[in-house]
Amino acid sequence: MKLSQAAPGPLLVLAEIAAWWTAQMRSLLPPALSRENRREDALTIAIDPPDPGIASAQAAAGTLWLRQGGKDAELAKLRPDQALPPLPPLLTTFLRLPPGTVLTRDVVLPLAVFRQLHSVLRFEMDRLTPFTADELYWGISGITPDRARGKLRLQLAFVLRAPVDQLRRRLAEFTLFPTYIEAPGGPIALETGPKPRRLIEAALPALCGLLALACLATPFLRQQFALAAASQTIAQHMPAAQTALGLRRQLTTAAFGRAAIAQAQQSGDALQVLAHLTDALPDGTWLDDLTLKSGLLTLDGQSSNAAALIGRFSAAPGLRDPSFTAPVTRTADGKSDQFSLQASLSP
Repeated sequence: MKLSQAAPGPLLVLAEIAAWWTAQMRSLLPPALSRENRREDALTIAIDPPDPGIASAQAAAGTLWLRQGGKDAELAKLRPDQALPPLPPLLTTFLRLPPGTVLTRDVVLPLAVFRQLHSVLRFEMDRLTPFTADELYWGISGITPDRARGKLRLQLAFVLRAPVDQLRRRLAEFTLFPTYIEAPGGPIALETGPKPRRLIEAALPALCGLLALACLATPFLRQQFALAAASQTIAQHMPAAQTALGLRRQLTTAAFGRAAIAQAQQSGDALQVLAHLTDALPDGTWLDDLTLKSGLLTLDGQSSNAAALIGRFSAAPGLRDPSFTAPVTRTADGKSDQFSLQASLSP
């Protein structure tokens, strides 16, 4: 496999600056607070060198060390016929193999693989070691970018997986489950068994789906709750609304009646109008048609002296502005005038 070189990206430059700044700040700490002198509490399983090795079929033999407050103290011996004392809970457990078991080598890679470093090493493991990545437990340390030459230098530590897995099965009989292998450059992570957290992690997609459904359903649920509350409020106020509607209908009917009465009053009293009209019409006058509408009186008829009707209507009480609506004509026998007259009623 040929790895091409490329100019380092801005993220790589920022990572180098951050690493340099962290190293400078760490160097200013007092010795008591430095990371080297402030190691975290942990358990260390040291396999005895005289043992035939981790590939042996015999039971694991070694020493269990407890690190507390930066100091290591022997806790117990690992013997098949000897039970272990109670161990402190929730401590990181390291596995210290016999000398020569963990192998290391310096590796130089193109600087461009910095972001995909682990993937590249896994793919190139059979070229860097006599084994494939699946046959090893491995870790890296001492990562040093060389921007001037476009190189990335690091130290690769590895150990055969099969004998370590066999040793881990023996240690499980002591209820010991190491999570890291001690290596010169730094710990090598071991694959651990199922953890209680994995049940939660497996449920996370379902929880995310439920949350998504809840987000989608929330507007509809809120709308239903709002409609239910509105329906309940309407039901509570319905009697009062029915009463208000009844009162409104009564008021409308009363207003319509008053309007009709006012219109009738504006049109005048029909009997009173007929009485005034009878007094105003002279003898020898009769009517063919009489209309009273919206305060306007219209008369059609014949009279022996139609011209005198204007004066009589003007003098009659309740009538005003009399006028002919058509020319006055003589009848066929020449004895009377045919007229059409209108007058307004006085308020």
